[in-house]
Amino acid sequence: MTMLSTTDIAAPAEAPLEAPWHTLFERLLAELDGGAPAAAEGGTASLDPAIYGDPAHFARERERLFLRLPLCLGHIDQLAPGSVIAREVCGVPLLIARARDGAAHVLLNVCRHRGARVLPEQETVCRRQSLACPYHNWTYRLDGGLAGIPRAEAFPGIDKARLGLRALPSAVRHGLIFAVLDPEAGPIDLADHLGGLDRDLDAIGMGRHRFYRQHAVRRATNWKLIVDAFLEVYHVTRLHAGTIGPFFRDSVSAGEPVGRHLRYLVARETTDEIRTLPPGRWSPQRHATMVHLVFPNSVIVYHPDYISHLGLFPTAADETLFVHTMLTPEKPADEKAETHWARSFELMDSGVFNDEDLATCEQIQRGLKSGANDRLVLGRLEQNLKWFHAGVEEAIVREDYR
Repeated sequence: MTMLSTTDIAAPAEAPLEAPWHTLFERLLAELDGGAPAAAEGGTASLDPAIYGDPAHFARERERLFLRLPLCLGHIDQLAPGSVIAREVCGVPLLIARARDGAAHVLLNVCRHRGARVLPEQETVCRRQSLACPYHNWTYRLDGGLAGIPRAEAFPGIDKARLGLRALPSAVRHGLIFAVLDPEAGPIDLADHLGGLDRDLDAIGMGRHRFYRQHAVRRATNWKLIVDAFLEVYHVTRLHAGTIGPFFRDSVSAGEPVGRHLRYLVARETTDEIRTLPPGRWSPQRHATMVHLVFPNSVIVYHPDYISHLGLFPTAADETLFVHTMLTPEKPADEKAETHWARSFELMDSGVFNDEDLATCEQIQRGLKSGANDRLVLGRLEQNLKWFHAGVEEAIVREDYR
């Protein structure tokens, strides 16, 4: 199957690491001054609709991407010491736990006795001293160690040290918890995995942000259609005309690949303000909206005063678990702050993401099944999609991709 067809998808040079978004701001200003569109590199391209629904294609994505690469599972601030959340991610049952010493652990939610789920899947975090399998009550610590076996005399010679919950390779960086969904994989080097985005996350202060609220929902659409929606701004003033559209300039953005990841800036109505400011005061949140794609399935949107982390975890070719986490610079200090953050969350999560973006993705998924389109057209304002899909294609054809 030929996924991506294009005349030119060459990437522009990466911005200097000491100011990764300054070059992007300069490109935005050039376009606002009447220059060529900042997102206009390359020519028209097209995509094969089968990549969004073919089960065999999805099986390769799951094997080569979701079971091999580090996936961001959320922010550690969501988990107080002594708490855990159970969630199925890409068909893998997980326990994301934080032991009382503060260490985070990502464990397979599978009892080592007979394979039952230790905890039922849940959307919210629960406080636990230990984890007890409901089948035979084998009990585990939050670090996964086997703590107790009822009627232990029935298991002579058993080595409890070898029968703790299987741990997945995991690490925390900038407050974000990453794991590889293969217990046999090696340790994770997150600085290497993030590459140039590592400095971005540090500069933004991701690790200092606090968990505010999360909403997880399954939607009947392919995971890549959701990524597509967050990698282009051609639709923003149109689809979002009644919500956030008026805050943005029409289809003005500048992006670039950062290794396998992406960073891009979207021009807001405030972007012109930087003309009177030194570059050190150009804010990728106040004077634009920066977006990161942490390949393959995390999208981070930097709003003016908070951050949305979007985790896209496919369960089938046409179904995705969409997890939206809102992170704020600090916990709400009073009722006024709480009202502000609650209103912001509802606007983005319900009004924009679910009612507009995801609803449209589900419509597209149904439309693709009709056979109306033998190719999907990508224009010059959708360069980020060309880079993203080229990256996915490379990953699923290379056996050694890590």
